Amino acid sequence: MPLLEEMSWEHVKEYLKYDDRLILAIGSTEQHGRHLTFATDAMVPTAIGRRASEATGIILAPALAYGMSLHHLGFPGSLSLRPQTLVQVLLDILDSAAHHGFRRILLLNGHGGNIASIGVALGDILNRRADLEVRARSWWTLPAVETVTEELFPGVNDSHAGPTETAVFLALRPELAKMDRAAHTPDADTSALLTQTSFPALYPHGVIGDDPRLGSAEAGQKILDAAVQACVAELEAWGRRPGRAE
Repeated sequence: MPLLEEMSWEHVKEYLKYDDRLILAIGSTEQHGRHLTFATDAMVPTAIGRRASEATGIILAPALAYGMSLHHLGFPGSLSLRPQTLVQVLLDILDSAAHHGFRRILLLNGHGGNIASIGVALGDILNRRADLEVRARSWWTLPAVETVTEELFPGVNDSHAGPTETAVFLALRPELAKMDRAAHTPDADTSALLTQTSFPALYPHGVIGDDPRLGSAEAGQKILDAAVQACVAELEAWGRRPGRAE
């Protein structure tokens, strides 16, 4: 698979002679309950991106592992960008990619807190650059993934570090999961705006939703397969064409 982090500039120059597509994953560094690690939101879209890159030959850029996680700051270790900082970081990365000739970019998002900033960034750059197309996809909202998760976890409330994320994590890095520590708060008020103060007060275990122990590695593999297939189909539908550097 073509990973940008393993390529030289000459490799990229040759690639752009026949292809202008790029995959970029974005996640966060934030708590995921007592049982998962801070890397979860970057790990999952990166894994999907790597598999899609391997299947299509499209370059995967290094993941942006920081996101808008201000509401997680009540849990030790969580690191966050401010919303406006994330917007500017995304604009800088996308402008840099376009400068070199990447014209079609699939942005794979792994964290719900990033969605608003992604929308602002795309509203800016796509109105400035008519030659650029960026498609932002949060992996858990892909229709194929939603179909699978509804089959696997019918009626389950699954928002943060719950059964779905736990299942995918178990499929990717089971040795890092601490399932004996998994816990959740089933009766919390889900209508409150989450801040670094209210989040740990409402969800002291760091999990929003139902029991994460419902997740399994087998379920996670099914979810990953659905996500990869959906991304590959979207990338291939774009077709191949040369990049145009500025």
